[in-house]
Amino acid sequence: MKISAVLIGILALVLAAHSESKDCLNPGLMVTDGRIVTSQFEASFNGFNPTYWYGFYGQAGHSYSVEFVPTVDNEISNTSVHLFNLVLWGPNDVPVLQQNGCHGPSTLSYATTARYSPTLARDVYGSGLRVSLVQPVSGLTVLSVSNNQDKGLYSYRVVDTTLFNARWSTYSGYDTQWGFTNTSDMNITGTLSISESSNRLLTTVQITVPPGGQAYRMSNHSDLNLPRNDSGYAIFSNNGPPQAILGDSYMLNGPATVVVYTKFETRNTL
Repeated sequence: MKISAVLIGILALVLAAHSESKDCLNPGLMVTDGRIVTSQFEASFNGFNPTYWYGFYGQAGHSYSVEFVPTVDNEISNTSVHLFNLVLWGPNDVPVLQQNGCHGPSTLSYATTARYSPTLARDVYGSGLRVSLVQPVSGLTVLSVSNNQDKGLYSYRVVDTTLFNARWSTYSGYDTQWGFTNTSDMNITGTLSISESSNRLLTTVQITVPPGGQAYRMSNHSDLNLPRNDSGYAIFSNNGPPQAILGDSYMLNGPATVVVYTKFETRNTL
């Protein structure tokens, strides 16, 4: 038996998950591995715009991208979900926010990236929201988002966009080079943090990669000047959309006759 597209849309609305919270004290928790969750937003009514609260636990120095997107199912059911007013509060802001009836200033810095590649859909059935941030301290980040049109389906996710380099080395005359390619159409700024194997942070350096451009840093004395005969790991946090920065890393001997590739990538690819 065939089921019409309209009926499928209606069933999807009925069966959508309802994990939203209307209380900043108990926000719906998001997992930072990029998993996509689909649910339904209430409609605006008589000037009242429903607001839902979410949260995720972030690690200090890691970067994250948060997305809210109306789904194509709204075209089937002929509804328009217009998400707006996406606001984030960092771990240092949350106690004040929760003590003041879910109202309070945010000191968290984040970039709006929805209109940059990969651009989120904006049409008569809804408009997507996306922001990117670097977590200042470990802990709970709380966010709210509102809808000022019809009820309908939407999806949300949070992605850890940090790049991880598992190994660098300056032993036996080797140096390590880190490369950054910007696949987006926005300037992306980030921080390369380099640590020894003992977890001691050696240096941090700010890097800006132009749209469609590249940037490189190297461990040698003419650039980062890392200690000789040492090794460790590195991370790169940034304010770009998911997968906007492609990283590569190589350990090279002096004359560059031996080149050893080491991983420099995000921990998930969703």
